[in-house]
Amino acid sequence: MTEKYLISAPNVYVFAYSLRDGVEGKENPLWEYGDKVLTHFPDKNFTDKNLSSKLVFPPNTPKRADLREDIALTFTHKDKPEIEGFARPVQLQDSYGLWLNVGYNDEDTYAADVSVDVLGQFNPENCLIIPKHDKILGQTLLITGWIAAKTKQQDKDYLKKLADSCCKNLLGDNAPLFSREGELFGSAIFEYGLISDIANYQHVLVWLFRDEIADRRYDEYQQQIVDLLFYRWKVIKAFQDSRRVYASLSTAYHDLEKKLETIQKNIENLGDACLDDKSLAEFKTELKGLVKKSLPYTRQVRKLKDLGNVIEINLYNYNETLGQIYATLETDKEELAFLQTFAKETAPYFQRQIQADLSYFEHGTDLAGQAIASIRGIVEIDQAQLERKSQEKEKNLEKEIQALGVGIAVGAIVASSSGLITQQWRWPTASDRSWYPHPFLGSIILSLLVAWLSWRGMKCLQNKP
Repeated sequence: MTEKYLISAPNVYVFAYSLRDGVEGKENPLWEYGDKVLTHFPDKNFTDKNLSSKLVFPPNTPKRADLREDIALTFTHKDKPEIEGFARPVQLQDSYGLWLNVGYNDEDTYAADVSVDVLGQFNPENCLIIPKHDKILGQTLLITGWIAAKTKQQDKDYLKKLADSCCKNLLGDNAPLFSREGELFGSAIFEYGLISDIANYQHVLVWLFRDEIADRRYDEYQQQIVDLLFYRWKVIKAFQDSRRVYASLSTAYHDLEKKLETIQKNIENLGDACLDDKSLAEFKTELKGLVKKSLPYTRQVRKLKDLGNVIEINLYNYNETLGQIYATLETDKEELAFLQTFAKETAPYFQRQIQADLSYFEHGTDLAGQAIASIRGIVEIDQAQLERKSQEKEKNLEKEIQALGVGIAVGAIVASSSGLITQQWRWPTASDRSWYPHPFLGSIILSLLVAWLSWRGMKCLQNKP
């Protein structure tokens, strides 16, 4: 026979958070979630079903707005007046928060003990589970209740089973696995949800009050608890996002490695040989492809760094909020040890993991940069050599053309003067020698002289400013 567990004045508090950016006003998924929750708790005094219209913050709301009682909605179940609740919004920095409550009046110290089975009525059709959305940071479900009178002296094992039963009855098959237990303000508290399953992480707390101290502390530090859980979810969401970036970078890194291996083989096969035009074009294509791949890769590495900064900033804020509680506590700070675990163990683990990822993937950025520089150097050197050879060929061709031009010009002069070869003329050694040069020779000399003077004149005209 299954043991029946009893609890007094059970309550469920939902702390849900979403980013405001791009989903302001009624379109924010957090308000839509609140609307759906309230449809399961019809109240004869609650006629306006549009929760989102009541919870939208005006444009001039400061970045840190307190819990707003003026626009909070309260309700009492029409069929079960002992079950009541409220929905209260808050604006925090770049985000919205929604604080929901469903449960019994915990101020009635004489409230009868009830079976933990009643918790199932607080979550009809799992309406308290916030749907997944890109802008949703996350939610924490806090189950509170007074330990029934006859079980106050029970051992920790019994309290653990009681907490397990509370979580199971509220969430059914959606209940996350047990994580750890401890004490907060003198009362037992149990945490559910495994950080190791970060992609599907859920967070549930079961806080079983032994006396009025924990209940009173909860009332005193409501604002700080809302803030603590907000910073906690900012850190967790950043780490969840970093795992998606990690997966993308891992694929890109392996693709980059294969690309670099191919390029390295091509460079080794090249040896000392100079690239021809075809090889030069292929290397230019490789260079463009590598640059195209490395740019998004570098952006992803930068995004991973940014997520690490988000964790650092919100971990600082988390510790600052704990400090605010410390400042007003009159008892030993060890009472907050349960809350300190996240700041001392969980968040630092996230930071170490991201730093290790960065060390690995930044190596890929360096490799890509070196490969790009190497290919660019090879292309530039070989292209310069090809251009130099091309210039030498052009010079040789120019010389050949000049020589050919000279030959043609001389040939033309000789051809035009060939008619003078047969003209009468006597050698200087003859008795009737001629006293002037041979007409053919004179014609050639005169033609060359005129050609030279014409060339010089043209050069002078060309060089004249």
